[in-house]
Amino acid sequence: MAQEHPANVVNKKQILVLAGPTSSGKSSLALDLCKTIGAEIMSADSRQIYKGMDIGTGKIPFDNAVEVTKSDNCWLVDGVNIWGYDLVNPDQYFSAYDYADFALKRMGKLIEQEKTTFLVGGTGFYIDMVTGRSKPSNIIPDLELRAELEKESLGNLQKKLMSLNISMYNSIDQNNSVRIIRAIEKELNKENTSPPLPYLENYTFKYVGLSAPNDFLFDRVDKWLEKSWDNCLIDEVKALIDRGFGPSPKLQGLVYKSVVTYLNNALSESEAKQKACFDLHAYIRRQLTWFRKNEEIEWFDVSVHDKKTLAQIILDKYLS
Repeated sequence: MAQEHPANVVNKKQILVLAGPTSSGKSSLALDLCKTIGAEIMSADSRQIYKGMDIGTGKIPFDNAVEVTKSDNCWLVDGVNIWGYDLVNPDQYFSAYDYADFALKRMGKLIEQEKTTFLVGGTGFYIDMVTGRSKPSNIIPDLELRAELEKESLGNLQKKLMSLNISMYNSIDQNNSVRIIRAIEKELNKENTSPPLPYLENYTFKYVGLSAPNDFLFDRVDKWLEKSWDNCLIDEVKALIDRGFGPSPKLQGLVYKSVVTYLNNALSESEAKQKACFDLHAYIRRQLTWFRKNEEIEWFDVSVHDKKTLAQIILDKYLS
């Protein structure tokens, strides 16, 4: 870096949010910033919370030889603590409320220790829950009720919600059974609420977004997928299946579904890779759509600015 920015000059009442789609280089940039000022990272990625799902979620960097020490809730990567990794097993339920509760409590402790923390990730809803842009319903999930409702037809679910709250029924996607089930769940469990989230008082969030033209991001993510496939992604999925997580919906998610389909001989290897790439492209589009709703984000084009330049801009503008 061109100049030193010791941690004691960082604005302690300001938390930097580094957001952007998959393959935009958020984590790599955040690591460089943390090493420069002695900060830590709170990951905001709904896929990286799961233990054993490391390669397919991008937790393990391939670009450089970095030293990684894993533990529950936190990894030490190149000397930097990244919180929010390995929170639960792939078969465990973990809501956005659960994530925000964990993140806010941990960030609060880091603030008490006078540690600078960056909120870094590609799950916009997680970021919005931590910053307060989105508010939780505070209705505790009823997993037994949810399992029963999942057996019902869409028509029966629609009738049930109409009988409980016609206004709610009219306000949601009436053909989305998942949303209807959650709405019914909320209506039947109004007295069963979660504690309020421990929001950080007297702190402001400054948003920096990394993006690029779609073709640039797609090319990057395609190359990442190829590296992941060649660096034990198949073995990772086999290990998850061997540990009993095969039925988990998480193995039907991004990247992992394509590997499982390939292992089941339903797709050739090239077809599975192509399907994973197409899914990643669609995911990047969805991420950008979400983030662009936040007008407070200042965007930087990673196809124009290299990482060193971006780091210096952020250090000078937000961390001095």
